[in-house]
Amino acid sequence: MGLRYPNQIHSEYFYITTTFKDWRRLGNIAGMYEGMSISLQFCLKKYRALLLGYVLMPSHIHLLLNINGADLGCFMRDFKKYVAQKVARNLEIQGGIWMPRYDRVAIESDYVLRVKLGYIHRNPVEAGLVADPSGWGWSSARDYFTNESSAIPVWKDWA
Repeated sequence: MGLRYPNQIHSEYFYITTTFKDWRRLGNIAGMYEGMSISLQFCLKKYRALLLGYVLMPSHIHLLLNINGADLGCFMRDFKKYVAQKVARNLEIQGGIWMPRYDRVAIESDYVLRVKLGYIHRNPVEAGLVADPSGWGWSSARDYFTNESSAIPVWKDWA
C-alpha cells in the first residue's frame, strides 16, 4: 500500500492537528490532559522526535514536531492508540475517542513555522478559555512567553 502523503517523507517539521470524535470536549474530563501528556512524551522519546510547540484543547490538539517524515504516521498511530486504549479506559470514556484521521502540514520555512506556532499559542485565547496565551496550562506558550516551563517539555533551540 502506498503512502497517502509521499512528500511527507522528505520533511522533518510538521504542524499536526487531531480531533476528538464528533468534536467532543474530552479534554474537560479530569485526567485526560495528563494522560495525553504521558503518551505524547513516550512517543517523542520512542521516535526521537522533538516538540517545538503544542496546545491541548478540549476538543482537539495541535502539535509542532521535528520528526523524520517516514515515522510521522507511526508516531500518530501510537499516540492516538495509547490515549484511546489506556487513558480513555482508565477514565471510563465510552466509544471511540478520535476522528479517524489527522491533518498534517509539512513546514518548509522558518516563516511558516513561526505562523503555526503563533496560531497554536493563540488557540486558547481565540476559544475564550484564557485572556493571555501563557495562561493556558496545556500549551507551550509558557515556554515562549514566560520564565516558566509548560507541562510538556519543548525544544526551543530551533529559533
